[in-house]
Amino acid sequence: MVIFSKASRFGVLTLVSILAVHKVNAHGQIKGVLANGIYNDGPNIYWDADPVNEQTATRKMYQAAGPSYVLPQDFSDNSKMACEGAAGAPKIINVSAGSDLRVDWVGATSELDGKPGTGNVPAGQNPWVHAMGTMASYIAKCTNDDCTTYDASQGSWVKLAMFGIDKSETISSGLRETMKNKPEEYYPTPGTSGLWGMARFIEASSSWTVTIPKGLANGQYIIRQEVGAIHNPWNAQDDTSGTQLYIGCIQINVINGGNTKLPGGTRAGSLYATNGAFARYNVYEDNGMTFVDPGPVLWPSSYAKREEWRMKKVKRCMKH
Repeated sequence: MVIFSKASRFGVLTLVSILAVHKVNAHGQIKGVLANGIYNDGPNIYWDADPVNEQTATRKMYQAAGPSYVLPQDFSDNSKMACEGAAGAPKIINVSAGSDLRVDWVGATSELDGKPGTGNVPAGQNPWVHAMGTMASYIAKCTNDDCTTYDASQGSWVKLAMFGIDKSETISSGLRETMKNKPEEYYPTPGTSGLWGMARFIEASSSWTVTIPKGLANGQYIIRQEVGAIHNPWNAQDDTSGTQLYIGCIQINVINGGNTKLPGGTRAGSLYATNGAFARYNVYEDNGMTFVDPGPVLWPSSYAKREEWRMKKVKRCMKH
């Protein structure tokens, strides 16, 4: 039998309370990343003393009891929009130019655990829980060539890839059925084609792949991985409504590169307008018909490629 003192019981109850509050308000974070054959775990947002926090190259997206995403009213905030205000992570991972960086995400709740259309998510790990929205990847150079101390709010962000909605495809029948049991049913509605980047993300086991541009100059960079959820459309009377941005930042050291330098980019607080079409998009009224990829243009270089070109090769509905 395990016996707790009053103090320890209080501590356990406090921790449980924090986790419960967090799971009500949060939707997930980066579980880990795979680069050059080496897996690096993401941070533990629940327990600062976890040894994994000393070995991660992923900045802590948010504290367990804090906001887990950025809402439109903060789209102009360079710090929140860069890496959700996160300080530097202690480690940096090597990634060869021209190779892939796989980013694994995990949901905060078990709503979709084991459900059709969620891919091959490892046992004990929750799938992402929303299926409507965008997937985007940005990159910025750590100008001091030390990403562990670099202030990401000063970054000049270059868009590597964006997957909004592919109107030539549609969601798998398994995931569509799964989403019927959530508060937000999937749109576009049955009979209308349209596959959101976030739906493909769930079907690919809640993982996304970022291709590091071939020929990119060696050095330290931050990859800004963004998940843009649109299930709770903007409402002028509700300051918790609007597009939700989940932003994770991974510190990388590019090796085996070339001479290509990043072009001039965009400050994080200028990527999307606070009152723009993306911030206020209503998927239930539009049914995905007029959605346009938001933000700056893709890097106009043969080295950059859209993630959907790669992800079309992923077999959807791998599990069911």
